[in-house]
Amino acid sequence: MNRFSTKIIPKFRALLVTDDGIIGARGYDLLKYDIHTARMCKQSAVIDRKYAILSRFFLTRRFFRAEITNLYELSDGTQLLIAKKGIFKKEKNSNTFSKCFPIPRGSRPMNLCIDEKDNIYFGEYFSNFEKKPIHIYASFDKGLAWKIVYTFREGEINHIHGIFYDKYTNWKWVVTGDRENECIIGYTDNDFQNLNIVFRGGQEYRTCNLLFFKDFIVFVTDSQYIPNVIKKFDRQTLEITSLQFIEGSGIYAGQNNSFSFVSTTIEPSTVNLDQYSHLYISEDGLNWVEIAKYKKDKWHKSAFQFGSIQFPRYETNHLNNILVYSGRSLNNIGNKTVVLVSKEKL
Repeated sequence: MNRFSTKIIPKFRALLVTDDGIIGARGYDLLKYDIHTARMCKQSAVIDRKYAILSRFFLTRRFFRAEITNLYELSDGTQLLIAKKGIFKKEKNSNTFSKCFPIPRGSRPMNLCIDEKDNIYFGEYFSNFEKKPIHIYASFDKGLAWKIVYTFREGEINHIHGIFYDKYTNWKWVVTGDRENECIIGYTDNDFQNLNIVFRGGQEYRTCNLLFFKDFIVFVTDSQYIPNVIKKFDRQTLEITSLQFIEGSGIYAGQNNSFSFVSTTIEPSTVNLDQYSHLYISEDGLNWVEIAKYKKDKWHKSAFQFGSIQFPRYETNHLNNILVYSGRSLNNIGNKTVVLVSKEKL
């Protein structure tokens, strides 16, 4: 950590890093933090009275999962975010987010995927112990209308962990879970007319994130049943290489150009017993180093959320020397954002 200077922002969850600051959430309000002046200003709010009220208080926010988890910006300035039970949209000149899609099953999807044409995709995420059919939804008009574009048949998978846009190929990659033969890493090159399955099997392919590089793709296993590993597979040969063993499930990861970051999550497990969320970074996707760790707080894991370091998305061409992350259910950084400014270019 000696290579970084550190700033901690209280009561703020970072969601999006842009060239002129960090946009984040304080309850159901969206604020922007200016990195250079350390000034904070409110930008917008989410219209959802019930969960906005629950989000104001420490225990109700965590118990009811009343929070904003992801923020995205389209090419025309339209913004979309994921919050409890819905996808919300804000026009460029507006200061409010309104629900544009009510989530029919489950609490929320894990992420949105936005491609080069501003098409938006997400996959269903809910417990689904009965292994019912699971849908992928899409909007081709910036969130106005949504439709199902692909369905996993009954019995195929448990749910979808994420859909990710690969800028090197313009493909959309899909990762699923959770149990044996339900863990898939695959892609579509024709907007989900079909899905090409690259890997399918058990916990060794269970992941929530893909990080894209010119010659390879990095994934991090996310399992409470086995020790977890940061891995990569070669785009041409599909050969898988283990890069770094980690102490818990790798649910959260991110990327700013070639600079990448992964954290471990503290969840109930008989295998992964470590009670710290560990932060790993890499400047090339291949060599990973741990730079920080934070202990789980005293509150119950399942009732009041697993302990984890979480990352914003990056849409910046100039801020290449900062690392931003937020803490959930962790001592010292819970409900806070940490801004690390490197003395060197990352």
